Parts: sequence; structure tokens; C-alpha cells
Amino acid sequence: MIRKTFLPIARPDVTDEEISAALEVLKSGWWTTGPKVTEFENAVTEYLREDINLYSAGVNSCTAGLHLSLLALNIKKGDEVIVPTWTFAATAQVVEWVGAKPVLCDIEEDTLNIDVRIAEKLINSKTKAIIPVHMAGFPCDMDALENLAKKYGLAILEDAAHAIGTKYRGKKIGNFSDFTVFSFYATKNLAMGEGGLVVSKDAVLIERIRKLGYFGINKEAFKRYTKTGNWQYDIEELGFKYNLDSLHAAIGLAQLKRLDAMNEKRRRIAKRYRKKLDKRFIFHNDSSEHFHTYHLFLLRVPEALIERDLLVMELKVRNIGASVHFIPLHLHSYYKKRNLLENFPAANKVFAEIISIPMFSAMTDEDVDYVINALNGIVGG
Repeated sequence: MIRKTFLPIARPDVTDEEISAALEVLKSGWWTTGPKVTEFENAVTEYLREDINLYSAGVNSCTAGLHLSLLALNIKKGDEVIVPTWTFAATAQVVEWVGAKPVLCDIEEDTLNIDVRIAEKLINSKTKAIIPVHMAGFPCDMDALENLAKKYGLAILEDAAHAIGTKYRGKKIGNFSDFTVFSFYATKNLAMGEGGLVVSKDAVLIERIRKLGYFGINKEAFKRYTKTGNWQYDIEELGFKYNLDSLHAAIGLAQLKRLDAMNEKRRRIAKRYRKKLDKRFIFHNDSSEHFHTYHLFLLRVPEALIERDLLVMELKVRNIGASVHFIPLHLHSYYKKRNLLENFPAANKVFAEIISIPMFSAMTDEDVDYVINALNGIVGG
């Protein structure tokens, strides 16, 4: 029997606490950047911190954080930055925003993360940084990336849009590189509508991020609206309008309290999928060595089983959302002009078969079983 309501691929997990937090900010009159943003930054930093000091700056998106991080690393025209082809447009486009060249790299077939062995072959005298993406919440091989960076003197800028709470060998993502940037978009594991956070071990770099994120104005900018503040401020360099506001930060603080529980719920859903779905589907890597936070649940559908696009259509007929994450960058017209398609055999192979099915912590067991039964029924499992 087909369910009456549509089951989306993702949906925020909202409680009265998020609603109350937002209402409190609305009533306070302080809606933009202010003390609530600082509280959020400190809380997430404390959540992430393992055995080193961390510093953070809230921004209005992960994209903004990636852009600012490249600027803080002094990446510029003439430089090259290695980026996995399997990612959203933002990861590569921010490189061009600073005048540098994104060099696309193939992925590991079983993880969808950047293939470090191939990345090494792409390094030359112009290469200044690498941007690994923790795809779907599964961590990249940080040991291999750190060794590569040390060997060639590269900066590592982690795109952790999918990876809040993800652990690599027992240590949370955010404790490894020059910069790590998280996303808190509406569908993310910690969702607050829009927002992001840049994390670093370098307090000086974070202060530069903070300044660049608000028109290059010195760090006292928002305090000028308080009783103890001063109307004077100084524009020290060219900046942008990337600041995080208090309304989104308040929602984020409420979400942070439940983040571990929501991530564990995603992991239980993933375990149920893996156990009950037809074994002819191909699952992507998981590992007891790492902590996968399952921002997405990805399946590969062998063409002999059913054509992928037909499966998406059949799921929608049954009121189930499905999508593809992502169309590799080298297959988009903008990047086809500069990349040889045969340089990405793993990405090409996976793209022909991959599908994303519903994954969010507010799913019920009935929701999960409905998806399982629908998929198994479609392929005759």
C-alpha cells in the first residue's frame, strides 16, 4: 500500500526547544551577530575539542567559510588547489573566487572520498592546498592527507559540510588540519537553516576569518551597539558580508544539545538499511575504526538489477524521495571544457549507479521499513 504523505530524502529534526530558542532571540531584539553567536562558537568548539586548543568563527554558510579560509591561507591567482570531483559546486568554485585554479581529482570507489594516491600525482610547483570532502559523513584518510601535506608543504582545508560529529580513528573531525569548515544548512545533521563554522588550531587565523567575514572591520564591530561599546570602528582590509546571526545561532545551540543522539539515530537507521535491504544493492564503506555520521545514505544500484533513474521514478511513485549526491564536477559543462573525462574512472563508474535514499534523524521505524520494503519490492527482493 502506498503511503499518503511524501517521505522526503531529508528533513530537519525540530523540537520545542529550537522553537523556544528562536522565539527568545526574536523577543530580545538582538537578531544579528552578537553574544548568542559567541555562545554558539564556544559551545561547538568545546564539543569538537579533543587534545588541542581549537578556535572558531561563525559564518553564514560553509561556502563562506571555505572562501574565507582560502583568503586567510593567502591562496591567490597562479596557485592551484586540489579538489575531489565528487562534491558540490561550492568546494571548487570558492577556489576560483580567490583567483586560483581548482584541479579536480578522482575518488575512492568504496568511500567516495578523494583518492590521495591520485592527488599526489596532480601536485606541482603551483599546488598550494588540498580540499578533502568527508562525503556523506564518512571521514577521509587524514593520516595519508597529513603525510601528503607535510611532504609537499601543502595546506589542508577540510570541507566538513557532512561531518559534524564524524570521527577519524577516535578523534573528531575538526582537530586535524589548518582549517575545517562545517555546514549547518537545513538538511544537515546539526541544522539551523543557514550557517557554518570555521575551526582552526590557530587563533590568529580565526581572528582574520572573523574580520574578513564582516567587511574587513576590526573585531569590535558589533560591540559598538552595546552600552559599553564605541561607535568608532576601522576597516582594516577588503572583506565580505558573511557573518552568522543570533537567530540561527540560537537554533544551532538547541540542536547541538541533541547532536550526538541524532547522529546515533542516523547510525541505527543505516544499520537497519544495511541489514534489511536486498543484498544485490552495493553499500559504501563503513568501518569500526571510524565514526560515520551518515549525513546521507547512499546506495549503488547495479545496472543489471534496475536502471538507476527508473528506480528514482519508481520510488517517487511510492511517495519516497530519492536523489543523486552528486553529479561529479567534471561532468558539468563548465568543467568539461578543462578536464578529460577519462581521468575520473572511479567517479564515472559510481555515478552511473548511485542513489541517495531518505536519511534523517526524525524518521520513524515505520518510515525506514517502508523505504526498505519499497526498494526490495521494486527489484524483486
